[in-house]
Amino acid sequence: MKEIQSILRSISEGNIENNYFLVGSQLYFINLICKKLEEKLIDRNNREFDLRLLYGKETSITEILETVKSYPMFGQKQLVIVKDAQYLNKDIELLTPYLENYLSQTILVVCYVNKRLDTRSKLFKSIKKYSKLIELETLYESDVYKWIGLEAKKLNLKLDPKSIMLISSNIGLNLELIEKALEKLSLYSDGNLITINEIEKYIGFSKEYNNFELQKSIGEKKFDKSIFIINQMFQNSNKNSIQLTLSVLHNFFRKLILMHSKNFRINPNNLGIHPYFLKDYQTAANNFSIEKSIKIIHLLSQTDLKSKGVNKSRINEKELMLDLLIDINII
Repeated sequence: MKEIQSILRSISEGNIENNYFLVGSQLYFINLICKKLEEKLIDRNNREFDLRLLYGKETSITEILETVKSYPMFGQKQLVIVKDAQYLNKDIELLTPYLENYLSQTILVVCYVNKRLDTRSKLFKSIKKYSKLIELETLYESDVYKWIGLEAKKLNLKLDPKSIMLISSNIGLNLELIEKALEKLSLYSDGNLITINEIEKYIGFSKEYNNFELQKSIGEKKFDKSIFIINQMFQNSNKNSIQLTLSVLHNFFRKLILMHSKNFRINPNNLGIHPYFLKDYQTAANNFSIEKSIKIIHLLSQTDLKSKGVNKSRINEKELMLDLLIDINII
């Protein structure tokens, strides 16, 4: 997360590389970097002339090389963005000579999504030497939590830890959807602290029946309350994703396992949580031993498979979640 902020700040300050390789699964950040470069380099009036968008599915490496070797028509720089470059397959290796003798008037951005570059290749060595390689891997819960705080600050939104957790636990790792939710909240903000009541009103997340409250009730072994929350959450399957709920619970029990591990220092930073929630995790760790937590991780994986149609005996997601809760209760 710090690296992303540093890169965006460098672009804003005009410290721009000639070649960028954006690699990984975080399409949101890949698009954000492309957008920042466009805002910094390309005049709106010249967009059609000095911004070239190419797609790996639709173009050839020959066309890409011809484009990057051409000169800007009106501005001092031209920006060439190659999206879905992973579809170029082995042809992408033909970029190597250009990287070693690039045109200073061209800013090349190669977006290589959901696939890894061959670190043994000549291309990779050239990228490391002549380009800015940015690897954007999967975010963790703690990263998303911090990101929500940073984005809220930009929008002058004041969110307390519980509000941030409510947003992250109900949207998951989809930063684009989180951004839209925060922007919607900003329309109603008066500069005061945004309460969970306002989030419920304007975004539609229930302050009582959500993934965060379900996690907390399970951790406290309040199974009657957990059953009630599940019944409320999964009344309408279109409103809640069982995969997201299972992911939240998986991360929760994974952290409980860490808390039971030898030589693990239990503090909010190591767990990737806000200090506000440490007490909840300590309560849960007292209620669930490392053995029980490991068994529950297995149950969560089984439920995930069933929800996707693997050995599934029931279609109803609410029944799957209730069965899971019963299994957790009898461990």
